[in-house]
Amino acid sequence: MKTKEQSDKTEKEITKGKVIEAKFTEQKKEAWESGIKILKQMEVIVPLKLLLICNQIAGKVKDESEFSIVTNISDKDEETIFLSEEFYVPKQIVAHASIDYLPDEKDSSYKVVIHRHPDGCNSFSGTDQSFINQNFELSLLYTKKDGFVHGIYNLKYNNFLIQIPCTIIIDYGLEEVDISNIKYPEPLMIIDKLKNPKSRRSINLNSLEAPSEWDSERKDTMHDKRLAEENLDYDLMKRFMLEEVSEQIHELEYRVGMLEEETIFSGSSSGSNFNSFREGLF
Repeated sequence: MKTKEQSDKTEKEITKGKVIEAKFTEQKKEAWESGIKILKQMEVIVPLKLLLICNQIAGKVKDESEFSIVTNISDKDEETIFLSEEFYVPKQIVAHASIDYLPDEKDSSYKVVIHRHPDGCNSFSGTDQSFINQNFELSLLYTKKDGFVHGIYNLKYNNFLIQIPCTIIIDYGLEEVDISNIKYPEPLMIIDKLKNPKSRRSINLNSLEAPSEWDSERKDTMHDKRLAEENLDYDLMKRFMLEEVSEQIHELEYRVGMLEEETIFSGSSSGSNFNSFREGLF
């Protein structure tokens, strides 16, 4: 049996162990939750004006040639870049698959370049990487068909450029529109349409009967779905009823047509049966 001193010692050791474990857990938590963010991509907000400018130039250049414009960054945070609406068209010689920049003093003051590729070429080429992308802080790729399709942000670290891919979002300058004032009328009546009408092959010529205006199943269904008399739209009811009658007439005409075809191939005796049946229908 443990003495009181031994019990107190054991309790102190347990308490000490819990304190050490709690400190270790807290240190481990601090080590994993350091607050460091992993930057996988940048979000670039492009004003609609720049997209329209690119579309306009693309419609004017010959032979779907490539071209380039430059602009600047108006604002930036850790994960988002906002572009300015101001732009400049630098001096350049263009062809279907190349751009040769000419000496231009104004060009050096811009940090963002946008250049065009032929439709379907939605990735930067090796030439783009070597001669265009690395000379600007941000490089965007445009095609006439798809708009802005790709982007690279150059993050400087010592003597290195870390190229981070971009997600491009067009800023249309519109706020979210509240449509809560737009309402829809309540349905006045529900009529079940035949979802799977009988196909022509499923009609049994020996059991044809003249269809009644409303069958019993439809009467039961309609009875449960009627609203109060004062809420009924009689014009709407009339239109629905005419649609139903029209469908039944079409079905009846089809059955008569089938009987006529049957009469042609079955001989005079069956023809007389058909005539008596037709007189019964009409």
